[in-house]
Amino acid sequence: MVCKKRRLLLQACFVLLINFSFAQEQKIADSLAIVYQQNQLTGTAKFELLRDLSFNELKDLKKGLRYAQELIRLAEQTNNSSFLRVGYFLLGTKKRMLGQLDEALAAYFKSAEIARKTQNLKAEAESYSAIADTYITANNPANASEYYKKAIVVLQQVRQQSKDDSITLASVFSNAGDAFRLTGNADSAFFYLNTAKAIFDKVNYPSGKAYSLGNIGMVHASTGNKKLAEKYINEAIQMLEKNQDYYPICVYLVSMADVYLDKGDTATAVAYTARSLHLAEQYGLKEQIRDASLKLSELSEHTGKTADAFRHYKRYVAYRDSINNLMSERNMANQRYNYEMSQKQIEVNALNRQRDSEKKLTILLGIILGLAIIIAAVLSKNNQNKQKAYKILTAQKHETDRQRSKAEEALNELQLTQKQLIQSAKMASLGELTAGIAHEIQNPLNFVNNFSELSCEMLGELKDATADKLTGSDKAKADDIIGELAGNLKKICEHGKRADSIVKGMLQHSRTSEGKKEPTDINALVDEYLRLSYHGLRAKDKAFCATFKTQFDQAIGTVEIIPQEIGRVLLNVFNNAFYAVNEKSKQGNSDFKPLVTVITRKVENNALISVTDNGIGIPHKLLDKIFQPFFTTKPAGQGTGLGLSLSYDIIKAHGGEFKVETTEGESTEFLIQLPLGNNNHKTISKAPAVDMK
Repeated sequence: MVCKKRRLLLQACFVLLINFSFAQEQKIADSLAIVYQQNQLTGTAKFELLRDLSFNELKDLKKGLRYAQELIRLAEQTNNSSFLRVGYFLLGTKKRMLGQLDEALAAYFKSAEIARKTQNLKAEAESYSAIADTYITANNPANASEYYKKAIVVLQQVRQQSKDDSITLASVFSNAGDAFRLTGNADSAFFYLNTAKAIFDKVNYPSGKAYSLGNIGMVHASTGNKKLAEKYINEAIQMLEKNQDYYPICVYLVSMADVYLDKGDTATAVAYTARSLHLAEQYGLKEQIRDASLKLSELSEHTGKTADAFRHYKRYVAYRDSINNLMSERNMANQRYNYEMSQKQIEVNALNRQRDSEKKLTILLGIILGLAIIIAAVLSKNNQNKQKAYKILTAQKHETDRQRSKAEEALNELQLTQKQLIQSAKMASLGELTAGIAHEIQNPLNFVNNFSELSCEMLGELKDATADKLTGSDKAKADDIIGELAGNLKKICEHGKRADSIVKGMLQHSRTSEGKKEPTDINALVDEYLRLSYHGLRAKDKAFCATFKTQFDQAIGTVEIIPQEIGRVLLNVFNNAFYAVNEKSKQGNSDFKPLVTVITRKVENNALISVTDNGIGIPHKLLDKIFQPFFTTKPAGQGTGLGLSLSYDIIKAHGGEFKVETTEGESTEFLIQLPLGNNNHKTISKAPAVDMK
């Protein structure tokens, strides 16, 4: 029974914890009292001063009670519901600490009602919890259980809406832990009390930490671990003494008396209990006076001091009756009845308003239903007519869509044919111009080449003829001149032959053929020209070495193309790729491994050929020019600049796409896309397999 009473006292203390975010401290009250005496504050500042004074005043509870009453009076005058609720809550707390439980309960009920009206869920939960604690103090667990449940329900709503409720949660955990201690469930009690202590430590709340330590010590005492019980309770008492919070100190002092009594140290147990009684009498704490008197009566009887035991027991009975008198119980019952009746009346009024609203709603729904039936009949008739019209319009739309689709197909076919005709006309005009220019250049170019070769031979004969006729310095001078002339003629012959190859390329560029498309295995064609390019380059340059990899998609099947033309395109692209990796290998990087990767795959209704090399790449500023005729990135004499241009025209003539993607200094990828469907184009420009990059 004594342990239970101690729990009730600590729960009373925790009501103070959950309402504010700072700890109680008598020093604060003493400092604020000076400000209060100056009487210079008004408005909100005055409200806050009275709140803090009442909250922190621990030595003189009646003075704290007067602060709360003044706060209530000022809040009522200014119609300030927020501070009015706080005032009633503090009034209830002080009344309960003074043992006036019926008046405490009345104040808590008013605080709860104001919190509910202002929709302050956290404050409402605090008030319910305080009401429950008061019923526990009055030994009425049934009513207490009901209000604890209400507090828990509201606190769960608070947690969903806001996470700024750490102190409130810690207080709930602490009360739950103490409840488990009283029921003998030590493991659960330790869990909840340690959880509460962790939260108090996190938010730096010394008073809360002290309460948690004291309660943990009491759990240890109940399990027989007297050493830890003494350690934790002493720590709690020391922390609470710094704040001059004597209410829980009295409880813990009596608990320490139990610890020493179990040790067999009756004298120390009596000293702790006497100190608790002294503090309780000094600060007017009736409940603590009652419990300390009972404990001293038991200790006196234990030591054989019958007279002292009887004297202490008489004081215990007097304070017990003072706290739990019949009138107080009736007043508390009336307070609960009045509060519940007010709540019931609010519910009845709300129910009546709801019934009136439902009645009006029923009438309104009847009117709406009648109108809806009439409208539905009209709409049904209109809907039948609309459905008939819709069927006719749908049939017309389908026919229109079919005709439009046919027209679009015809238009697309016409546009494709038009593009092909325009391209053919352009190529024919360009071919005629190119052929004319090439023929005009060919004859004088032949004379240049022939006479340069003939002059070289004549210079050789001249050198032989003068070998025996000239002597000394004349012979040396003549040999130098003949040698320079021979070198010049060789350069003329070399560049003449290069010009001749360009002219021949122009003539081939201008020619047309009647090549016809035929189903071709694109994978076999790619593989054939890849190997042809590789071995051709190996034959020209024995030092050339590269690796190539292939990945062919067999789903492509055959493609309608002119294989000779596409073969020339592939040969150009493969030659360019092998040239790029060969040039990069000459840069002296020993870790570089030349690689050309060729991949074919079917993409929707197209065959895609990808040729990737890890060579020197193409500068981005030149990408727009690489498909132009006579443009080349190779050194002079190594390319004509016609290979990619002709390849581009061939792919376009097949209705395909020819693209390039590159990273300068790292790689280049050529993408050739050919349609898998039939192509109506029959005549395609021919092009030689020119080595070009």
